[in-house]
Amino acid sequence: MSDKSLPLSRRQALRLVAVTAGGIFLPAGARAGKVSPYAGLALFEAGAGVCAITPEVTEGPFYFDPKLERADITEGKKGIALNVRLQIVDAACRPLPGARVDIWHCDAQGAYSGYPGQGDGQDIDTSGQSFLRGWQRTDESGIASFATIYPGWYRGRTTHIHFKIFPDDRSV
Repeated sequence: MSDKSLPLSRRQALRLVAVTAGGIFLPAGARAGKVSPYAGLALFEAGAGVCAITPEVTEGPFYFDPKLERADITEGKKGIALNVRLQIVDAACRPLPGARVDIWHCDAQGAYSGYPGQGDGQDIDTSGQSFLRGWQRTDESGIASFATIYPGWYRGRTTHIHFKIFPDDRSV
């Protein structure tokens, strides 16, 4: 199949994913695709008209709270540089300043930091390591940015980045 037969180019698809990821919040009972009169007003992609409210889902694997408040989460890992910008909004699509945003993902070999028994042979142990993990508070526009590398993948999962949002000290 040639690239010309696809409805979107790879670049257009990645741009769409980046814009869609810009307006995320995890309120209990939220419905996907909720429309708001504020949609697109404060999003970092001006005029995108996108405000996706993500329903709460099962937490991804290998989360732990390493107390790593930092913008650069690479810890020297080699890979293609990636700047991840997430804009956190409330149910009315207004920016949510001061929310805690945790992100974590695996390296190019599919290993997460901080855990033993990974890999197909369950022989990878990254206990005591904290690469590709971190958290930040959102700014006045509800944005948190992380310098990382393009994530790897492992059997059974496509390439992905996990995130967890704490709007305040009492909720996730």
